[in-house]
Amino acid sequence: MRRLVLLSLLALPAAHAAPPAVRLDAVRYDDLAAEIRGLKGQVVLVDVWGTFCPPCKEKFPGVVSLHERYAMKGLAVVSVSVDQPQDPASKAAALAFLTKHRATFRNVILSDEADLWQEKWKTVGPPLLFLFDRDGKLAGRWLGKFELAEVERKVAEVVGERP
Repeated sequence: MRRLVLLSLLALPAAHAAPPAVRLDAVRYDDLAAEIRGLKGQVVLVDVWGTFCPPCKEKFPGVVSLHERYAMKGLAVVSVSVDQPQDPASKAAALAFLTKHRATFRNVILSDEADLWQEKWKTVGPPLLFLFDRDGKLAGRWLGKFELAEVERKVAEVVGERP
């Protein structure tokens, strides 16, 4: 009997199981744009951030929370680091930040030069959020200082949740 109880306890998952794996893939801007277009049918929140950006790091836990709350309702989150992918320390810092915050959604680091994405997104830097509806149309854009509560209201509206 003792043996059966011990074997049953061994089969239980550990209370302190390892956090889910977090990845950070280097991508070109054009490939990222194609990937986001490929998510048509889902509501897509794109978070452009960098480890060098204090407001980005402050808001990031809220983005993770939005993912946790709305993923089952069709929200896909894509985090886009604009740290330097050619610098191993910079890329490692970005991955460590993502891991710390359990960012289990799609995480990429842009491999293009900053002037390319700055021109495409009409910005000089993060923080920057884009929200696309299920048809792939831009439903919201937030640059610089913004309230995460405003973003959440818009996400809820676009996924079809009543406030």
